Amino acid sequence: MLLRALIASSALLVPAAVYSQDHEHRPGMTHPEVTPAQPGQATFAAIAEIVKILMADSTTDWSKVNIGALREHLIDMDDVTMRAQVSQEAIPGGARFTVTGTGRVTDAIRRMSAAHGAMVAADSTQRVTVEQVPGGARMSVAMRDPNDAGAVARIRALGFHGMLTTGDHHGPHHLALARGTPPAGHAH
Repeated sequence: MLLRALIASSALLVPAAVYSQDHEHRPGMTHPEVTPAQPGQATFAAIAEIVKILMADSTTDWSKVNIGALREHLIDMDDVTMRAQVSQEAIPGGARFTVTGTGRVTDAIRRMSAAHGAMVAADSTQRVTVEQVPGGARMSVAMRDPNDAGAVARIRALGFHGMLTTGDHHGPHHLALARGTPPAGHAH
């Protein structure tokens, strides 16, 4: 209900001029009911999607739900994606990524590198190491078979941010955070 109220009230903020810029209105014209699929901001959309899932699940234990933890994780994702600096160097079989930032970004880098590095390492064809460095972390990703030229090229082409997105763990991870049941070692 709160989510609906937020969405409805945000519509009031859009100037009427925006609605009439693209076409002329004439008497008798009708418009089909169209509802935007995206609420307009990625973090808000991710939280809204999780809330919708939780509300549709009759087994949701609302005493454990922690949307705040999910929000903190999404802030970390934004900080690492948008504010971290990454240097990359080729290593035998893959690449080494040194990721740094200042303030909150440093902490976000360390949390994200450790948590997502473990997820990347779940692919048994790769070796992954993560270590803290001043201002952030260093993650090395190398193929167990360094002669697999295509896979080595893929690691180098994806870079640090692309490697963090590999695997299909983000949605389930976000839902677990919101349910208050994150995997061990995943504070957010």
